[in-house]
Formats: sequence, structure tokens, C-alpha cells
Amino acid sequence: MHAITALHCTLIGVIFMIAHPSLYVAATDIHLTDLKYASHPMLFFNSSDIATLQEKARSSHQKIAKLLQDATVTMISKPQYYLPALDYETFGGKWNEMYGNNLGALAMYCVLFPEDDEAFLFAVEYMDRLAALPKWQVISTPNDEVPVAHTLTGFSTAFDFLYPVLDPKRRMTYLRKILQVTKEFYFYAKRRSWGSFYLQNHVATNYLALMHGSLVVAVHYRPALFWLKEAVKKFERTMTLLNHIVDGSLDEGVPYGSYTSRSVTQYIYLVRRHIDIDHTKDFWIRQHFWYYYNTVMSNFQRTVGIGDSNNNWFYGPESQLVFLDNYVLRNGYGNWLANEIRKQRTKNTSEKLGPAQHQLWSTLHTEFVWFNEAIPNKAPSKYGQHDIHVFNDWGVVTFSTKSTNVRNDTFFAFKSGKLHGRAVFDVVQRGMYSSWVKGWRSFNPGHEHPDQNMFVFAPSGHLFITDGLYAPKFTYLNNVLTFSPSPTSRCFQPWEGQLGECDKYLRWTDPSMKRYGGELIGAILEKGMVFTSGEAVEAYSSAMKLESVYRSLVLINPDILVILDHLKSKSTSPITHFSAFFHNLGTSFEQDTYKKFSGVKIPTSDGAMQMFWLNDRGESPKAELPKKSRDHTSNYQPRETNFVNITMKMSSKTINRVAYVLLGPSATLKDIRFVDRRGTGTTLLVTTNQESYNVAIATTHSNPVSRQSYLGNPGFANVKLTNGTVIHFGVNSSQLSPHEDITKSVATTRLSFSITPYFQCMCVLLWFALIVYRIKNKNRLRKSRKRVLLLINVCLTVFVIVIIGTSHGILTCQSSRLTNTLPSVVITSLPGSGAELIGWLFYYNPDLAYAEAPSYVVEVPRDGNFQLNPLADACYWTEEDLQEYPILTSWVEALFADLSTMLLSKKWNWEANFKKRCLQSYQPTDDSDGSTGHKSETFNVRHLLQTEDDSPDVSGDILFKAFTQDDLLNHVKEHPGAQTVLHLTSGSWGLKLHWLYGILGHNMRAIHVIRDPRAWVANFLRNGHNLYQEFAVQQELSVMFKQSNRTCVPRGRYAKEYNPLWIELRKQSRGVQLHLQLAHLWEANTRAVLTNLMTLPATNARIVRYEDLVMDSQGSAEVVYDFIGYPLRPAMTHQLLQATHSGVYRTSYEGVISEETLTVWQQELTDEQIKDIETVCGELMDKLKYKKIMDS
Repeated sequence: MHAITALHCTLIGVIFMIAHPSLYVAATDIHLTDLKYASHPMLFFNSSDIATLQEKARSSHQKIAKLLQDATVTMISKPQYYLPALDYETFGGKWNEMYGNNLGALAMYCVLFPEDDEAFLFAVEYMDRLAALPKWQVISTPNDEVPVAHTLTGFSTAFDFLYPVLDPKRRMTYLRKILQVTKEFYFYAKRRSWGSFYLQNHVATNYLALMHGSLVVAVHYRPALFWLKEAVKKFERTMTLLNHIVDGSLDEGVPYGSYTSRSVTQYIYLVRRHIDIDHTKDFWIRQHFWYYYNTVMSNFQRTVGIGDSNNNWFYGPESQLVFLDNYVLRNGYGNWLANEIRKQRTKNTSEKLGPAQHQLWSTLHTEFVWFNEAIPNKAPSKYGQHDIHVFNDWGVVTFSTKSTNVRNDTFFAFKSGKLHGRAVFDVVQRGMYSSWVKGWRSFNPGHEHPDQNMFVFAPSGHLFITDGLYAPKFTYLNNVLTFSPSPTSRCFQPWEGQLGECDKYLRWTDPSMKRYGGELIGAILEKGMVFTSGEAVEAYSSAMKLESVYRSLVLINPDILVILDHLKSKSTSPITHFSAFFHNLGTSFEQDTYKKFSGVKIPTSDGAMQMFWLNDRGESPKAELPKKSRDHTSNYQPRETNFVNITMKMSSKTINRVAYVLLGPSATLKDIRFVDRRGTGTTLLVTTNQESYNVAIATTHSNPVSRQSYLGNPGFANVKLTNGTVIHFGVNSSQLSPHEDITKSVATTRLSFSITPYFQCMCVLLWFALIVYRIKNKNRLRKSRKRVLLLINVCLTVFVIVIIGTSHGILTCQSSRLTNTLPSVVITSLPGSGAELIGWLFYYNPDLAYAEAPSYVVEVPRDGNFQLNPLADACYWTEEDLQEYPILTSWVEALFADLSTMLLSKKWNWEANFKKRCLQSYQPTDDSDGSTGHKSETFNVRHLLQTEDDSPDVSGDILFKAFTQDDLLNHVKEHPGAQTVLHLTSGSWGLKLHWLYGILGHNMRAIHVIRDPRAWVANFLRNGHNLYQEFAVQQELSVMFKQSNRTCVPRGRYAKEYNPLWIELRKQSRGVQLHLQLAHLWEANTRAVLTNLMTLPATNARIVRYEDLVMDSQGSAEVVYDFIGYPLRPAMTHQLLQATHSGVYRTSYEGVISEETLTVWQQELTDEQIKDIETVCGELMDKLKYKKIMDS
């Protein structure tokens, strides 16, 4: 019988190949002519694994096996419900994904417990019925393949699992059915819209079904490998896109996210097992655990409901979590969280928090296969602590404690993000992967909501403000703002909410959605308080003429949340009113009042939860409380909601603000007041039964100068407590202590004053009055008084002369010493170290403008004897050298005083400007070499010292990211208040930090980026010594020492750390060993820089290792911004993570940057070269924590 079956299969295969010869050839092209496993079972395990699985079912996997048993017993006990209908009209008359979902668990149970004949017979009847049906589609949605996909996946899995015990007739019958449906699936993948989408739950589900069917059929019919190729191609593109999403999230929300990740984890397992493609080290999957951990509330039953959501997961997530632990993390986190969810999960499927019946058992079989009992459960290190997590791609912040020991823990979440998340939004906007990504036509974020700047708040474990969950896409069903009258309103005229609203699904293809989204501005946990904020103006129609819809939230303690809505509109805006909405799906709000404040409350067993509000005009209008709206219908069932609607009139001013105070059961309100109102910010005094809080919020969130002016620091907000303690959000408090400018006085050579005109006038008037008084009373004054007056007169005369002189540029040719109180960031490094990477921490930051020098827009001027060596030099400069290089000093001052004006006015030639302002003595002498000495130097290797070329690089199908000089100019034009980050790319500047400190003072924040010397040497020797030749290292070193003798040695500024390099160069005069030469250069420069840094205050200079930027991008971003004293915006962390882990950034000498590139030198350098480098650089390598491999 087996021989007949095999012959039959072969015959069908031959007929199929004759009909479709191209399919067989195509399969051969992708090297899939043979599968690794040629018999069933083969999908998830082999026949040889079954005995081990059966043993585990009775030991380590007993809990999961018991769930499989319970599922089987339940199905057998209710055959009329769980068995597929015999007639298609009944089967297709309802949504029928349950039948495929349950079949995997049933078949797995039969494998583990083969002695249970009743279960096997039930499974066979189950499959017989499905095989006999003419089709598996739902009649009402014939063009939706999703229910078919679930049935195909389950049916293929059961066929594979049970194949050894099936009779030949059933094998053939089931195989024909799988072949038929899989072929149809491939056909529909080319014609249905889902076939052109990526990163959507239906897409992943359908292609997973195609993969299951193809793998099973390919064992018998080799042409099915062509279908497999299509599924793999689509999933591989999906994995490419997922690796852009560096926070491990999925934009559709947790329930639909679990739906997609069910398919993705199975794909990763199957493609690794069958095709040897390994995605277990991909960055997205490594971060995916945090998506589950940080979206679940502390009771492990409910999740944050952003987007079309249920109360928790649709599929799993236990299966996905044990997969992560076994194949990706291997740290116990996944097993631990799966266990906690399993323990706390509501068993009753009829309860709101219970799993849906048709999804209940769908992932039990994969959970059993993937669970690794050898990995002990372990909670994450921050478990049990108040903590926030920032999903920098999704645009979501969550706060909770998550501890089974903490009763009634507070959960808080906020969202302000881009359409489909920052990564996909960027892919679409930049036109990446243009051969297969066709703009928004390749994506389907229809399950997202018009919900930018929404939040949820559950104080002390009680749901106060909740998500809208699965609902029509109406803005009012989310906790955000709507406006009236709007000329572009589509529903609920004249009111309009956010773009894309009014339909069942978000209208993401509407032309108005091109720039749709919010921006997560800040997300900070400081001393137990949380500040987060978002800008949502791009989520509203431009016809409203709004300039800012900025929402700030301060969680003062677990029971007190303060919210400020800042609205700025143009004077021509048609908007006259706005409404704020707040929802609770389970409990009705009640009206409440306190003094003059209107409010609402929800009673709880621990006390009432309350909310009060007040606008900046002192008004607190009464809210409307619609009762249980019935038009809030989900995809599955009608859903009730209760909401607060607060409508306010816009003032005649362009700025309107309203504050809301939300109180948990333990807190009660005493007072709310706006105590300060300015254009740049506002301060609220919130008094409760616990304490009074002065909450100061800077509302010009994109201008650090304005924030500094309002808050006294460039952070986002301050909270002052009754005892005088001030909590700063966005800046390191230790950087805020008052500093005394300890810059050494160079008054003998450089006079610079910052004196107001008013003070100058008063001094002149006092001087004149004293002279008049002395003349009129010279005969009546005593001798001693005459002497005193004479002395005062002389002093004032000198002072007035100095004032007049400096005011008119007579006594000094230098610009005034910088008066900017904001930090001034300087970055230095050796060229070739990869330090350009740090630019991704600053690009597009409204607070900062990252400029490299030299570059096409920021040239380094030539000053006297100084000519910049693009590689390095051996001259220390100190504060005493300020007068030695007046042009350079003026250039640095100008860069940090007003970079925007400097760049946009295109005044590059600072020597020319200098000549206009300075004394004639600075003009070139007659015996000059024919050069004026004041022409800007344009270096032949300047292009090597830039981050990228002036245009992004297109290589193959990916558009590599680049920050061009045009990007810089556009950035400073859009953000004129952005403060300079100056990256001096020549290795010379690391020895001149004291000189820079003399210019910038205590505001200087110098970062020196350092690289493993072995990797640095390898960079110069790679590709036929390309970088070595481009920098002309041999010649530049020779020039460096000649210049040092002329400019450094006479003044005692020569860096003696360079002596070993000089000796090595003399040794190698007859035979150059490039790796030794470079090693000595790295050692000399690094030692000299470290010596320089050690003599600067710790608050003004620090080392950053390139390797840390790559391996710990998140931590490095936090360290850098904490040091420079600016708030770290989530978008900046996202940029760096993408540059280091998404394969979207490359340099000309290293290629695409990734974790793997850090150790490429181990393959490129010989053991002898590595030993030599470690010998030369070993001492510094130890200090900098670079592990030497030749010692091990």
C-alpha cells in the first residue's frame, strides 16, 4: 500500500511539473530542490523526537500537556460545537477560524498520548469533515483568506503530526486537499491586497499558511517549493522591515501584535529548521520580549489597549515567550512571564478578560515544542520597581511596578507616534526598498486609531481613564482633543478630530495622511515622578491652522496625575472651540465639584477617583457625561463606553491652555491655580491633601533657548515641592549647580567685556558729574578729599576709555566672550575611528545642530602658522594660546554664538570678516609667501572627514541613511534656536580642548570618541590600504613633526607622548610596517588626549567608546545626553539604534555598521599584527577596557 501511495504521489507530481515546468526551474534557482526532511512528521519535529516529547509530557512539560489534554477532553465532550459542520452552508455561515486553530492542539495531544484512541478517532473525523468540504471560505466574506489560512495551517500541522498513523487513503485525501488550498493561496497572494502588504496580522497569517502548506506538500511534490519560495521571500522582507523597528513593537497594538508575532515566531523557527536561515539574532526579535512585559498591567491579566484591541492578547503570548527564551534570550525572562500570565489568566472564556474560544488553544502545540525546562524562570532586574519603558518606534510610554507583591499597582501609558510607527513611516517617506515597497500601498495600518496624545491611567489598580479598544475610527472615542468649526470636517460637523477618522478602519491612504502622526517629545522618570509629553499638531487638518497641540503629563505620584494641554493657533485660524474626551469602558462617571472647579468622579472600594480641570482664564466649565454610547461597536460585539466631554471656547489669543488634575483614591484636591503664564511656558500650583506642587512646564518644546529662559535649564519641566526640592525633567541635576568661570584671565592680551549700554551710560554720567563737582568745589575741598576724588576720577576715566574702546572695536579685535548659558558640545576623535556614528544621536534634534568641521559648509580657517593637519598633530593648546590664534578663536565663538545665522548667511570666510574688524597689524606683511594667509583652507581629503557624501547612497535595494549638508542647512532654518554640536574630525583637536575650554568656559561639554586600536588599524589597512593612502598617513606624519618643531617646541606645547611614534618613524625609514606605525599613532594620540582630559573638570569632558555606541546604543544615548545637559528625545535613541542595528547606515571604510563589524579585524589582521598592536597599545587598552586576545 505504501508503494502504491508513493507511486500515486510521484505520478501527480510528474503531471504537475509538466503543466508548470517553470515552477520547477524557479525552485531550483533558490536552491530549494530538496528539503532537509523527506518524511513526516517534519514541520516542528521528526519521528525520532516523538519519544522524547512523550517523556516530557509526563515530566518537565506536564503543565502544558495537561492543557492539551483539557482542550482535547473539552472538544470531545461537545462534538456538535467543536467538529466542523458537514455542509458548507453551515460551516461557511460564520467566522470559522476556530477549526484550524484547535486542530494543532488536538493533533499534538494525539502525538503525546497515542494510547488515547478516542482522541485519535475524534481527530480523524475532524480532518475528514474538513477535507470533504468544497471550500473553507466564510460565505459572507468570500475574498478574505484569513479563516482559510487558519484552517490550512491547522490542517497541514495535523497532517504532518499524525501522518505515521494515518491510513494511506486518508494520507492521499488530506494531501490533495492541502495541495489544492495551498495552490489557491499562492494564486490569491498575487491578486489580493494582502499579497502586497507587509507587517499586518492578516498578511503574516496568510503567508504562514502558505509556508505550512508548501512545506508539507513539497515532501511529495517538489514544485511546491516554488510556493515555499514565495512565502519565504515575503517573510524575509517582513524581517527586514521588522529590524527597522528597534523597540520590538508592532503598531497594531498588543492583541493584533500577538496575532502577528504568532506567525513571525513560527516562521523564524521553520525557516531556521528547514532552510538554515537564522533570525534569532535579529534586533527586533531580541527586543520583542519588552513588548509583552511593558504592556501588561501588574495583575498580568490586562494589557494596554492601544489601537483595535481586546482587553489582552489574541494569540498566546505564552508560546511566543517560551520561544524567545529558548531560541533568542536564554535568560529566563520569557519562561517567567509566560508562567505569570498562565497563573493569573482568567479561565472562563465568557469573562471580559478571558481568552476568546476560537483562539484559546491555537498556540499550545508550539508552546509545548518550544518550552525549554532547562532555562529557569527569572524576572527582569527592574521587576518590582517603579519604572517607565519607552517604545521609541511605536511612540508609546508605559509606567508600572509589575509585582505580585504590590497590591493595586498604578499603571499609566501615553501615546504620540507616527503612522505605523516611526520606522515604517520613515521607510515610506524616504522611498526605501523601492522595488518592493510602494509607499503606503504596501502597508495597512487600518487597525490604528486617531489617538495621538492619548493616555490611560489606572491609579492604585483601579481603571480610571481607559482605552477605547476595538472601535470605529472616531477621535472622540479616544482620550484626545477635537476642534470646531473645521472646514474639512467629514463627520460630526462642524467638529473634526484627527486625520483618518470617520470609517471602520483608519483611512491611511488619504492624501491628507502624508504627514500624519504625533511626536513623543519627552519620557523621563526622575525621583519617582514621571514626565511625558507629545506634540500632535501633524495629526490634525492643516485647514484648522493650528501651530501646536502639545500635551504634557506629570505623574507626581501613583495617585496624582497633572495634565496640561497647550494649544497654539494662527491668528487666522477658524477654530473657536475645542473638546477634550476621557473614557472609561466599564464604569460610569459622576458629576463632581470642588469650590469653583468642575469635575467628575468614579467611586471605588478604596475611595473615589476624581478629575478636575481649569483653563488659563480661570474657567472650569461643566462636562457632559454621555451614558453608555451604543454606537461604539467592535468587530465582534457591541461595546459600551462612558466618557467625559469637556468643551471650552478658544480665547482671542493664539495660545490657550487647560490643566486637568486626576486623583486616585488616596488623594484629594485643595486647589489648582495658574501662577505664571508666558508664551514660553506656564506654572501650575496644585495643592492636594498630601502636598503642594509647583509644576512648571516649558511649552516651546522645540526651542532650548526658550526653555532655558523659562525653566532656568533646557529641560522640559520642573516640579518644586513644599520643602524647596526641585525635580528637573530632562537634565542632569548635577549639571545645574552654579559654576564659577574658572577660565584663566588673559586680560593682558585679550580684553572682552559684557556690559549693558545702560550701565555704560551711568558710568559716563558719574564720571562727568564728579569732574563738574570737583571743578566747582576745588577751593572748598580738603586736601585728603581732593586726593580721593582724583583717584576715583582717574579710575573712572580709564574705565570709560575701556568701555568706549571696546564698544567701538578699538582695543580688541576679538568678539565678546560667549554669554550663552546653554551647554556647548564639542566632539573630537581620530579620523577613521567611526566617530561619525555619534552624529545619529544629534541629527534632526530641534535642540541641537550637528556640524562637522571641516565640511563643505563649515570650513576651518587658516590662522597664521596654523594649518590643520587632517590626521593629527602633536601640539597642545591652552587658554594662553587664545591670542595666538585670533581667527580660529573668533571662528569658534561664532559657531557657538549663532550657528543658524552663520550658516544661512553663508559667511564662511572668517578671515575676511576678521580683517574688517581687526587692527591693521594683522594684515599680511610684504615678505609673505604670496599668500595672504587669510584664505580659507580647502583640504584635499576633506571628503574623508565628513559623515557621508552630500547625497544618500543607493546600493542595491536599500537607500542608506545619510545626513547631508543640505539637511543641516534646512534644520537650522527650521530650528534657529538649535545649539551647536561641533564635531572636529581631525585628530588634532583632541589636544586643544583646554584652548576650547578657554573660549567656551564651563559650558563646554567635550566628548572624545575612541576606538579599539586593532579595529582602527584594520580600518586604515582595509581594501588595499585605501584609507591609509587617502589620508597620506606617511606624508602627514612627516608634516606633523615638522610643524611641531616650528610651532609647538618653541612655546613648550609639544606633546611628548608622540616621541615613541617619532622613534618608530625613524626606525622604519627603510622599511615601513604600516600596522606598527598606525598603532604608535593611536597610542600617542590617545595617551595625549587622555592626559589633556584628566586636567579638565569631569563635568566638561568625557570619553565615549565607539563599541559602546554600537553594543549598548540605548545606554550610550542616555550617558551622552546626561553629560551634555540636554533632554534625550526618544527619536534620537531610535536614530542611533537604527544606525547600529538595522543595516541602514554605512561608512566608506567599514561598510554597513552592525555589531558584527566590531570584530571584523579579527579576520583581517594576522596574529602577528594583532600581537604587535596589543604590545604597543596594551597599557591604554587595559585602561579603556579593551580585552587583549593574545594574552588569553
